[in-house]
Amino acid sequence: MENFLIVGLGNPGILYENTRHNIGFKVVKALGKKYNLEFKKDKKLNSKIAFGKILNKEVLLLLPLTYMNNSGQAVRNCLDYYKVDIKNILVVVDDTEISFEEFRLKKDSSSGGHNGLKSIEHFLKTNSYKRLRIGVGRSGVELSKFVLQRFSKDEKPKLKNIIEKSIEIIEGFLTEGFEKTSNIGNIKLNKFKEEKNE
Repeated sequence: MENFLIVGLGNPGILYENTRHNIGFKVVKALGKKYNLEFKKDKKLNSKIAFGKILNKEVLLLLPLTYMNNSGQAVRNCLDYYKVDIKNILVVVDDTEISFEEFRLKKDSSSGGHNGLKSIEHFLKTNSYKRLRIGVGRSGVELSKFVLQRFSKDEKPKLKNIIEKSIEIIEGFLTEGFEKTSNIGNIKLNKFKEEKNE
């Protein structure tokens, strides 16, 4: 049975725990919790990793501990060690070019200036991998400072739904494949709620 690799991008440590840049970490941690997959530190991969079945698929969950700018090293090492095909990777990442509560499921696209994605492209020697981009909004604050800010008082109550929607997109990727899931992945959260309730 083929393995799938779901990567959550972020920075390790309490200092960064609830920042916009760490939404990838939060989603993948929540995915592991939903399916009772326990994360353990793997020194050789410099990551936290969890294994198990999600909807009858063999899945590895990876949280690089390399800090964002070197995430690609952990992803490359994991691919090589566990023999995961690049077509079965999904990277969960924050995106300041997308409005808060919006999502994009993409492949073969540029890094968009995101240092974590730049690092992955550098170590994989390709941009031909899938990514779930989660909109964290944008303000007039300098970008490097903005992504390290915590979500606002108004945004925090909405994070639960954003994480749940992200998990549902990941589940769709695992069971339905990328193409079919991308049709519901590139939408706003409120539109998704309306479609789900029809």
